[in-house]
Amino acid sequence: MNINNADKSSSWKNWIIKKLLSNDSTKEDILNFIANDDDNKNIEDLNDNNEKNLIKNIVNLNEKSVEDLMIPRSEIVALEHDKSYNEILEVIKEEGHSRIPVFKKNIDNVIGFFHIKDFIKSSHDTFQMSEIIRDVLYVAPKSPILDLLKTMRSSRIHIGLVVDGVGGVDGLVTIEDLVEEIVGEIEDEHDAEDDEELVYKKSDNSITVDASYRVEDLEEFFSINIPRNEDDETSSVGGLVYEKINRIPKNNEVIDFNDELRIKIVKSNNRKIEIVEVNKNN
Repeated sequence: MNINNADKSSSWKNWIIKKLLSNDSTKEDILNFIANDDDNKNIEDLNDNNEKNLIKNIVNLNEKSVEDLMIPRSEIVALEHDKSYNEILEVIKEEGHSRIPVFKKNIDNVIGFFHIKDFIKSSHDTFQMSEIIRDVLYVAPKSPILDLLKTMRSSRIHIGLVVDGVGGVDGLVTIEDLVEEIVGEIEDEHDAEDDEELVYKKSDNSITVDASYRVEDLEEFFSINIPRNEDDETSSVGGLVYEKINRIPKNNEVIDFNDELRIKIVKSNNRKIEIVEVNKNN
């Protein structure tokens, strides 16, 4: 019986998964198998390198822990438990997250999270946070990624808070973050236009952007390297500002970065930074 390429690809991936789960194969065995694929007919039958890269990513997950990919504390979008229906709706419209942690008094006292699907089923008149709140997972920073992925799948809780030894919140991780670590960034048809929408104005030495604009994109725009601590997980410009001054800045406040960049706060509120103007010093 002839086996088509798709069947062969699936068969090869199944073999790799079995090897990953077995006790008689080491990480080096599998990587060597992939590296020496010219001698393996199953791998030659694959249409491209996507499958091999995927397996390599899975194998290399053993070298990474949750803290390597978590959203840092400064960038977590969370809500006070007593927020009104309209206040929550505004945050959902603004942020676009499907799951939002809920806390009492401060972020270190998270009582759960809610899913946007549960929220939209309620109405302004009948809404009660206690009726839609769900349990959240608590995760140690050094937890292996694959272990957490298994836990999320079995518990059906797809969001976890990364906590330190005394219960303080260091960050947040979702099942999407874990999956993207394996298959690469997951983008939909709106992502490209969304990136453009984050830029409000730009010139040679200045750019005005949404606070969620990525630090890597800022470095590329100015052709610079922004020095950061090795343990700094900040990925957005707003998070970069917060890490620098450890508070939410006021409108029109200016923050200098190593005599190379000057960031002016165009818009912020008591909860987050919204828009910033970044200027490169001459």
